Amino acid sequence: MRLSPDRPLGKVLRFFVEGLLWASLKGGLRGVYLRGELPKEAVVLTMNHHSFYDGHLVWLLGRLARRRISLLVAEENLRAFPVLSLAGALPAGRVREALRRLRRGEWVALFPEGSMGYPGALGPLRPGAGWLARKAGVRVLPVAARVAFRGFAHPEAFLWVGPPLAPEEDLASYLGTLLAELDGLLAQTHPRAAPEGFREVVRGRRSLEERVRPWVEALKRL
Repeated sequence: MRLSPDRPLGKVLRFFVEGLLWASLKGGLRGVYLRGELPKEAVVLTMNHHSFYDGHLVWLLGRLARRRISLLVAEENLRAFPVLSLAGALPAGRVREALRRLRRGEWVALFPEGSMGYPGALGPLRPGAGWLARKAGVRVLPVAARVAFRGFAHPEAFLWVGPPLAPEEDLASYLGTLLAELDGLLAQTHPRAAPEGFREVVRGRRSLEERVRPWVEALKRL
């Protein structure tokens, strides 16, 4: 039986699954930082894929935009964890359903590289994002993501949202350039500072010394 997020049981389970996603972001990352504006229109969201948290971050972007978002995933992943469908996961083979969701104003997301890769330059892209966008009459939203350990005990996630692109535009060139610019900006930013133009959208787990520092400062004033 396919779980529906609109039925009473589905709503309860969806609340539980999304709570787990939120707890994972808050507990596993020091923070999530965002640059750029999320559009109000339906889009095919595309993001590079190199970390465990990428699916969580796609879900978060939909939440921040106040849009229902579906992430296309391998069917075997949903067979193993069917409740993920309640948080928006959709088998990659259900193309017609993805088009229906786009046409009714929802977002559909995918990782155009097709699989998780090492956190380096963007890999070769598959053509599915442009095809979906063209068939649904929507644009493609490029998002460069980097989850990195810097100057703290826990990793941080950085999301750089580019402007929506027409389906026929060169996504590989644009997303590759955006990712390279993100990596360059991180490289020239102090490891304990937020990169220029980024704002914190999720405050996560702080290092021990960050938690202790207010007490140390208070003792200094005695």
